[in-house]
Amino acid sequence: MGESFGTQPGTDDLTNLLRCGLEYVALRALGDPEEASDALQETIARTLEAVRNGSVPIGVRLPAFAYGVLRHVIADTLQRRQRTAPMAVDPELTPAPQPSPLEQLVTAEEEAALHRALAELRQEDRELLERCFVHGERVSDLARLLGVPPARVRKRKSRALERLRALLERPLLRHVPLFRPT
Repeated sequence: MGESFGTQPGTDDLTNLLRCGLEYVALRALGDPEEASDALQETIARTLEAVRNGSVPIGVRLPAFAYGVLRHVIADTLQRRQRTAPMAVDPELTPAPQPSPLEQLVTAEEEAALHRALAELRQEDRELLERCFVHGERVSDLARLLGVPPARVRKRKSRALERLRALLERPLLRHVPLFRPT
């Protein structure tokens, strides 16, 4: 690195040292040089944006702040990697085990009960549960779209699930014939 470090190293040396340290941590955590480079660039962009916005708390040193940002970027990358991870086994090479007729019957009955219960839910509850569980939308995204706090959406989701559970747990009224065939 150009000149030796004394008690007051140059700004370029500190910047390079910080960049190398961040890159090393990213590479160790992610194990992939390309992902580590992306994480480094994202960290630098987020850190510079925070400095420009004045979001770096007073008394916090910039390297410590940058390492904190990097931890979040690494966590985001690992979560993204888990969501998009390919299956370890090729499903075409390994046939899926076939359920027994009893398992198929129970599954069909459970599915029918779920459809009946969903049909009895209020439209708002049904739409919220569909957005969360079918489309995979996050509560924070839904809250932003609806213009309400995330806590309100979480509460609505919780209550909708409670109502659905109550509908699923109630005993089924089966059709009982009024007379017996002879």
